[in-house]
Amino acid sequence: MNIYSPENNFLNFVKSNSKIFIYLLAIIFITLSVFFWYLNNQENNKTITSDNYIKAQSLLKNEKKGDAKKILLDIIEKNDTPYSSLALFLIIENNLIENKSEVLVYFDKVIDNTNLKKEDLNLIKFKKAMYISDLKNEQDILKLLNPIIKSNSVWKNHVLKFLGDFYASNNQTQKANQYYLLLSDNN
Repeated sequence: MNIYSPENNFLNFVKSNSKIFIYLLAIIFITLSVFFWYLNNQENNKTITSDNYIKAQSLLKNEKKGDAKKILLDIIEKNDTPYSSLALFLIIENNLIENKSEVLVYFDKVIDNTNLKKEDLNLIKFKKAMYISDLKNEQDILKLLNPIIKSNSVWKNHVLKFLGDFYASNNQTQKANQYYLLLSDNN
């Protein structure tokens, strides 16, 4: 038997570096364990957030607005992509926060969520513009909506109609007609 055969070389290499292989296997095992723990933890957090959203809806049906508001604000703070915006809309729908400035802070928090898909972000900006429209702050509304108008967003026609209606309700017929014309050209 040849002591320099490839099998012997490999066995000698493994034996001489056994500690390195053991450490390497341990690191791989620990890394995989942490990775799967993280995925499981993320899934559990999503389930908890979902359950809390449903609980808040139930509390609202039972006229426990204070408890529901606390849960919904917590959901917004966690910045969970779908549920943060849903929680905000539920707060607005049920008038759980009367101070518009405070609601706008939560709008900004949801808008700043970098995990939102582009069209979801456009929808939230559109809803924010509708929310502040009674303040008649034209510049803020246009700042929110102009990027949507300049894009091929699915919300573009809705935004154009909204702006036409906004200007018409403020007796600014020329501006209203401008947006209505853009709307008809876009169809």
